Amino acid sequence: MKQKLTTKEAITPAQYRAFQDAYDFFNAELFSGSLPHVLVTLQRHAKARGYFAPERFTGRIEETAVHELAMNPDSFTGRTDEAILSTLAHEMAHVWQQSHGTPPRRSYHDRQWAAKMKEIGLQPSTTGEPGGKETGQSVTHYILPAGPYAKAYAKLKAKGFQLHW
Repeated sequence: MKQKLTTKEAITPAQYRAFQDAYDFFNAELFSGSLPHVLVTLQRHAKARGYFAPERFTGRIEETAVHELAMNPDSFTGRTDEAILSTLAHEMAHVWQQSHGTPPRRSYHDRQWAAKMKEIGLQPSTTGEPGGKETGQSVTHYILPAGPYAKAYAKLKAKGFQLHW
């Protein structure tokens, strides 16, 4: 039986603030603060834990466009905050490639992206396990123990960070 909601803070800003705080933290820790602002969204997208869409949102007041970094809440159940946020970092590697590298064709995970993933402590793998291919259309990852991501997440958690929804 589910408990009655007793939170004093509104759910929407709390959840989106958590993802923004995590994005800002990992941007500083793993990308030297070099990533642009993005619009983090929660989107249910079949067969994906998250996705990156360049310049998906256009300004209504200013002539500008920003990238979308989407997280799939259906993939949160049964996963730790460390695992969920590793998906955020995975998508941030796509932001990095779009901003500082050579963007690949849509949804493709290439060698440049794979190299950045390994640099930040996430091992790309088509299977999510050791031995999977590092590049391709559908690539996930696993966390490298004691790698930069694992260390950064430990720092974030030590500050009291926690996802609630």
